[in-house]
This record gives sequence, structure tokens and C-alpha cells, in this order.
Amino acid sequence: MLIISANLLIMFTSQYTLINETAFFNTFSEQLSWERAKELFENLKDLSWIGYIFAPLILTLKFIIISVVIYSGIFLCDLQNKISFKNIFGIVIASEIIYLFAGIIKLLWFIFFVPIYDLNDLQFFFPLSLSCLFSWSEVDKFWTPALQNLNLFQIGYILLLSTGIFLKSDIPKNYAEKAVMISYIPGLVFWIALLMFLSVQLPT
Repeated sequence: MLIISANLLIMFTSQYTLINETAFFNTFSEQLSWERAKELFENLKDLSWIGYIFAPLILTLKFIIISVVIYSGIFLCDLQNKISFKNIFGIVIASEIIYLFAGIIKLLWFIFFVPIYDLNDLQFFFPLSLSCLFSWSEVDKFWTPALQNLNLFQIGYILLLSTGIFLKSDIPKNYAEKAVMISYIPGLVFWIALLMFLSVQLPT
């Protein structure tokens, strides 16, 4: 699948371009010596292949969940006879392209504009989001999911979903937008709330 392959390519490029010994040492400089940090980095690097196995599974699960959520909006609007779940699934996958641009922007941002950073900076930053207004050290980890998910790419994603439904069916555009709004936005709010809850329950 093209979208999953592109995600893996961005993931691979980011890992081998941005996550290096220096970034690792900058993160753990207070706990580890340079030699120990480098040794630990090399050990973790050897295990990085595991992420490439699970990433496609996680993305596929994401597509399925969002498709179910969007189709529930279609059902609530009594439009289930006008578009199939298969088409919704395809629209969700195609709309993911906007997050590929987010990944590319993040990669280029750190390559060209942030010469010194650590893993916390990489994890906290999300392009065109509220997190860009703060440093990770200024924000309680409880608020991080909300700051990252409130971004312009979410708006673009919603527009792509509704436009895709409109183009793939004879559903009027205003009804397509309504179906997405009453399903995706509550789902997004629930997801953010879940992440915020887990951020304080799980150990750092």
C-alpha cells in the first residue's frame, strides 16, 4: 500500500537522519556518560527493525478504527445506502496523505532549522500545532496530546474526508461534512482525552 510505504520511508529517514548519538546524549546527558549513552544508543538501534514491523499494523488498525467512526456518522445521517464501508476505508487511507506532509515538514524543520535538539524536542514538536508555541519543558506532559493534536493538519484531514465522501457518492457536500463532523470530532476528542489520561498514568 502506497500510503503505508510512504510512512515507512519517512519513519526510516527520520530515524537515521535525526535520531543519532548526539541527540541521544543530549537527552540523557545528566544520567549517562557519552560512552554509556553511545553504547545504549547502538543497542536500541539494533532493535529499530521491530518498529518497521509494527508500524504497518498500527496504521492499518488506525485506518479501520477511523473508518468505523466515520461510517457511524454516515449511519446516523441515514446515508448508509449511498456509500459503502469499503469506499469509506479507501477515503480514510487516501486522506492520510496530509499527515505525510506533516512528517516531511517535521523532518526538514529539524534538519535545516534546529541544529541542537534532543529526543524530547523530537517527540513534542508537531508542525502547525499549538505545541509549536511552547518548549516541551514549559508544558506539563498532561497537555502534550491536546497541544499536538490541535493543528491545521486536522482541519485539512476533515476537509479531505468530507470531500472524499462527496466525490465517491451522491451525498451532498453539506451532508458529507455533517457526517464527518458528528463522528470524527467526538472520536478525536475521546482519543485526546485517552492520551491525556494515559500520560499521567504511565511512567515517564
